Amino acid sequence: MLHPHRRSRVLAVALLPLLSACSSSECTENRDCMSRGPDIVCVEETCVQASAEDSGVDAGSTDSDDGGVDVDAGSGDAGAPDSGTDAGSSAPEASLRITEINPYVQQELIELVAVTGGSLTGLSLKELTNSDFTFTFPQGYTVETDAVLVLHLRGACTDAPGNPASCGQAAPFTAGAWDFSVPGSLSYSGKVFELFASDGTPIDGVPFVRASGEMPSTIVAAVQRLQADRVWDPTPCVHDLQTGFARDRYCRNIAVDWSNMNADANVMRIAGDSPLTTPGTRTQWSGPLPSRWGTS
Repeated sequence: MLHPHRRSRVLAVALLPLLSACSSSECTENRDCMSRGPDIVCVEETCVQASAEDSGVDAGSTDSDDGGVDVDAGSGDAGAPDSGTDAGSSAPEASLRITEINPYVQQELIELVAVTGGSLTGLSLKELTNSDFTFTFPQGYTVETDAVLVLHLRGACTDAPGNPASCGQAAPFTAGAWDFSVPGSLSYSGKVFELFASDGTPIDGVPFVRASGEMPSTIVAAVQRLQADRVWDPTPCVHDLQTGFARDRYCRNIAVDWSNMNADANVMRIAGDSPLTTPGTRTQWSGPLPSRWGTS
């Protein structure tokens, strides 16, 4: 005689063709049922307990009220494929874009905006020519989509995690943006920035040049690196030291022109229909405009 639990399972499997005719399909292949447990299989487009291997699985089961059909077997399984989300305890990683800059002021400023919110832990910004500037966001900071972040080179205050108003709103700090005071400095010549995810994947980059003056010797290689990493204008980039802004294909001519800046005027990523898309281009950037630090 079949045990009551075993008999219920046999009847459940026998009724599957009838049930599938009046309910939506749960699966199309066995792998589509894996999230419910290691012994859940697809039968007639429905996820059920595998009959051949379950002889010892349900011993001591307390689900007798469901007629023996293991519809919720594995539903609380800590080993399900989505366990990598850490049960929701850790936020996904934020995605940032470089949006405003001024290397002219005493507290040199770099602004970024979060195109998607999440954790800042491990994201980093690096200057690729000759300033040796690099900054990695510390642990503990989570931001919302559209949040504005301002890096203050040689600054004196950093907002506390969870409180973007910690540094107050006396210029150059703002109550609405996240303020980070970081070491390092920039010279007002050619500079190339690249932004990386915590695993080192390039996510954004921008080169800046002046119409006159000496450029760092590494400017061309830095621009070409952004192109190779697919974060900047894919226009084939060549180099000629004898020219300034004469030909479109020169590496310095596909970079953002930040000439004629002063302490109150910054270049901003605000132009065009999609200024925050990547790969970026110089057409996304304005010329020097009155400062808009801390606003998106």
